[in-house]
Amino acid sequence: MPTSIREQLLAAITLAVGGVYDTEIPTDERELPITLVFDEPETATDDYDNSNVVLPVSIASVAEAASRDQTTQRAQANDLLAIIIATVITNENFGGLAQAASYEGGGILLNNKFVAAEAQFLITYSFLRNDPYSQS
Repeated sequence: MPTSIREQLLAAITLAVGGVYDTEIPTDERELPITLVFDEPETATDDYDNSNVVLPVSIASVAEAASRDQTTQRAQANDLLAIIIATVITNENFGGLAQAASYEGGGILLNNKFVAAEAQFLITYSFLRNDPYSQS
């Protein structure tokens, strides 16, 4: 069975960020560091031959805190956020599967044991109208 363009794109995004797609958030710091990729419902518009799609994707990175010092944790978490953004924007077409990736926002989370960063993106891609298995 062929693989849909959407699934190929999510696999390419997950590979680019070194992440795991749509999994549970770890509860044990021994599972860290980890990068998680989540997708949300997409929107689409059709033109004559193509379906043009905007896919919201969230990427979160969680790592063990390098220190209990909040300033150090904030710097570490902001670095995680910057790495996510730079990685996605550098790979914005994901091997030709997407037309664009735009950063929509993000944030950080601090804890005594771990730090985390999450970024939201809108990924634009297309496929042949009524054929989600064929790239346009």
